[in-house]
Amino acid sequence: MNRTIKTLLSLTLLFAMALSALSARAEDAPLPFAGQLPEAAEIVVTAPPQEGSEGDLATFRLREAVYDGEYAYMIVDVTPREGLLLYGPSSGPKDPMSDLTGDGSIPMTIDEYAGKNGLQMASVAVSTALEALGEAFISSIECHMEADGTLVLMLTCKVDGNDGAALAGTLQCSVSPLIPSANEDDAIPYVYFDGDGDEPIYASTGYALDQENRQETELAFTLADAGGYDALTSAQSAEYPSCGVRVDSVNLTASPMALHYKVRFTVTDKAAYTATEDGVWFEFLDENGDALATMSANITQLEDGSLVQSGSLAAQSDLPKTAILRAYNCWTKERYETNELTLEP
Repeated sequence: MNRTIKTLLSLTLLFAMALSALSARAEDAPLPFAGQLPEAAEIVVTAPPQEGSEGDLATFRLREAVYDGEYAYMIVDVTPREGLLLYGPSSGPKDPMSDLTGDGSIPMTIDEYAGKNGLQMASVAVSTALEALGEAFISSIECHMEADGTLVLMLTCKVDGNDGAALAGTLQCSVSPLIPSANEDDAIPYVYFDGDGDEPIYASTGYALDQENRQETELAFTLADAGGYDALTSAQSAEYPSCGVRVDSVNLTASPMALHYKVRFTVTDKAAYTATEDGVWFEFLDENGDALATMSANITQLEDGSLVQSGSLAAQSDLPKTAILRAYNCWTKERYETNELTLEP
């Protein structure tokens, strides 16, 4: 049984912010991920050690990366051969070209732009062996096309169990050209909403993936751990009787990229917890009682039956002395009790 029982993939960067930050970023500026401090520029590694991923259709290159011991943040350049227009996992042929480029002056879809400029579209994807085994590694991917046609992928990856060692990994990279579909069953679908309707409508794009000419390559990389940051812990327990759980500990680890957290909790009232449909999550509140934005989070079950919610918040220059933690139901959005826990180094 997969020990990951629930996963919340909150995008770790707002797309518009990422596009503007990427295009305007100076050479010594931090990576274009939301929530980081200016000091993040000091731990950015340019062109880290890497091997492979050159192919007939495109070349993948790790431009910049940061590994802070909890997450790896990577920017991957995908350079196409002449005559190809690349789009990433979050795009499709019928999406606006402006979503891909950030240029609102292009009033065409991706396939319209490709047709007008004599380009063949190709779909780009990246994954790891962990995904194939059902384990999450890549938490989010955003993409942006630069003026020369390079597709830039911005990856946020959760790293578990590495314990201060360098991170050695391999990205499995693919490029699939698009060809006219022979029938609707083979075509790539797209989804849209008609007017004020709430129900999605599925339609054919008219294109299919050319599997015979698909490029598959691997990009092996090694990232040094830029960790060694301050850590805070609360060993206090806190009861949340409305949802049947008890928080046993809270751990915060600070880096210039994010404030990483782990909340360990135990089910104390099975009936109350079952009534939430396993939907108990925790959110951190500020001193005004407003929820702090969580950039990524997931919940795993440990061998002793306890649960751990781990994720990241926006980086903070001044570490908090307490953690204000509220339980809520991720399905119904019902809020439960709030407790304040003291944090110590």
